[in-house]
Amino acid sequence: MYYNYKKQYSIVLMAMCDANYNFVGVDIGAYGGNADGSVFAQSAFGYRLLHGELELPQPSALPNGDVLPYFIVGDAAFPLKSNLMRPYPGRNLEILQENFNYRLSRARRTIENAFGVLVARWRILLSPLQLQPDAAENIVKASVVLHNFVKRHNANQYAPPSFVDHIGQEGEIIVPGEWRSQVDPLVGIDSDFVQRGNNAARNAYQARDVLAKYLLETRFR
Repeated sequence: MYYNYKKQYSIVLMAMCDANYNFVGVDIGAYGGNADGSVFAQSAFGYRLLHGELELPQPSALPNGDVLPYFIVGDAAFPLKSNLMRPYPGRNLEILQENFNYRLSRARRTIENAFGVLVARWRILLSPLQLQPDAAENIVKASVVLHNFVKRHNANQYAPPSFVDHIGQEGEIIVPGEWRSQVDPLVGIDSDFVQRGNNAARNAYQARDVLAKYLLETRFR
């Protein structure tokens, strides 16, 4: 049950972070062999998000006047919902869709950096945990809590500016974060390898299209 596609045994740490690399929602301990979308749907966080019980802020207007719901940024492993954005699938996309996927990928660099800092600082996570699953789960839980605690009380030493990526105006990494010299980066699911249909509601497609149009308009300003 814990055997994953990398031919290793693992548990899943599924996490969401804020713009300052603090973890604000986690699900820990799912079987490593389960797909991310399945883990998400069966987690308490995922259930509440999908059923409108997460108490997200009310929809707000973009600068151009379009009103959109607040949403979580995900990769192609997750379902498309009005409050959960995933990339457009496939190749040879229109410029609007291609730009949206690029901007979504840029936004995901925040969680990539959060995971990078976590593992680089709590180095027990760099190697296999020779523990029973319950004990391994407790180690990961403690690491996440300590990450948030130490970052809040000693951010300058724990995660100084040089420790995370410096991003340019076009979204390129100008200076890689120091954590990258210690940890392999987080790999997202490429939209090419995910089926197109995920039974999303029409309002979810519409929200993504509205956001994609806005992002393309602001790209050329």
